[in-house]
Amino acid sequence: MSYVLCLHRWVGSQALYDRYELPAGMMIRAICTPESLASLPSERLASSSTLASLDDAGAVMAEVERLVERHGAPALVVALNEGDLLNAASIRERWAVPGDVVAWTERFRDKLTMLEIAGRQTSISVLPAVAADSREAVEQLAAEHGYPLVLKPRYGTASRGVKILRGPGDLDQLQQAVEPMMVQVYCAAPILHVDGWWDGQRIVVVTASRYVNSCADFGPDSPLGSIELEEGEDEQRIARHVEQLLATFAPGREIVFHLELFDRGDELLFLEIGARVGGAEIPFLWREVRDIDLLGIAWELQTGASTRYRDLARSRSNEGRPLHRERGAWVIARRGSSPGDGLGTLYWAQPQDLERSASGVYEGARTRLRLRSFDGPALVHDVGKVFEQLTESWSIQS
Repeated sequence: MSYVLCLHRWVGSQALYDRYELPAGMMIRAICTPESLASLPSERLASSSTLASLDDAGAVMAEVERLVERHGAPALVVALNEGDLLNAASIRERWAVPGDVVAWTERFRDKLTMLEIAGRQTSISVLPAVAADSREAVEQLAAEHGYPLVLKPRYGTASRGVKILRGPGDLDQLQQAVEPMMVQVYCAAPILHVDGWWDGQRIVVVTASRYVNSCADFGPDSPLGSIELEEGEDEQRIARHVEQLLATFAPGREIVFHLELFDRGDELLFLEIGARVGGAEIPFLWREVRDIDLLGIAWELQTGASTRYRDLARSRSNEGRPLHRERGAWVIARRGSSPGDGLGTLYWAQPQDLERSASGVYEGARTRLRLRSFDGPALVHDVGKVFEQLTESWSIQS
């Protein structure tokens, strides 16, 4: 029987596999982790293989070889999590499976490749960067732009391994790298994330949100939050610039996207882009607040099994904006903490007695809150109040 090979690492219900259409006569064979096994759809599952980590590309490929030997090559390969996109592309290339290949995928995974492509357009500015394996190039970058600089993995996720180089003495860290790294000019401007679906010609639906703190600051004593921008000229300005950027990255190709930008007010600067759905609470807010399933669209783009979720998204949007005008926000923190009283926009909080281990940095957060309201200032107020409550709670614990 033909099958869809699915690389799956989420513990929760980000992807609703039991609802998504499968090509006729096909079942799913999944490669997952022990923690993510329980979130797979049992009725559609022909088999599952568990690995300690899907980050081990060699182990993933070895398991695919075993599956191919027993069941033949998969008809399709699906990976919805950012960390699995390159493995999925490598599998497609090796066994001649249709779908996105490595060269295409790397433009959305290798941050230096992203910068080179982003530099082909002029709507959004690009910060200079160099590969970290040339100390001479890094020293030249510092001579031209000064310190601080940012050292980060070229294929990193969730700001893992990002460090600030504050002076020449920090350049010794370049020699400690165990994976491909890059060094980029530092920018202290607020960070936006822009999420949606591009159909190859235009943005069908998009939202823009502003981070509270930044992903790089997320740590044991620093929560991370995000608030969607209110409808208006600022949001429209961002969308216009983003549409030109997407025309450079994916001309004639459909993608769901998660884009991060620095916002200097009169100028947007490119940070990074992913051809995948954003992390943390983003897929849940899209589904729960505006009834658009971006992961359902991503599934359709990788399987070609239906257009249901794209059709629904078109019917729930107009000129790139969701028809439903309510806005969402979220807060996550590594420490556990119950939300306080007086949060009128809070609609979901992760139970504090939940015992589970997640492979992702954000999914593993012990505090996860989702908020929604038609009143933008109320969202801003409540997210600020959550940050105050977390700071007060943690100071008492310390």
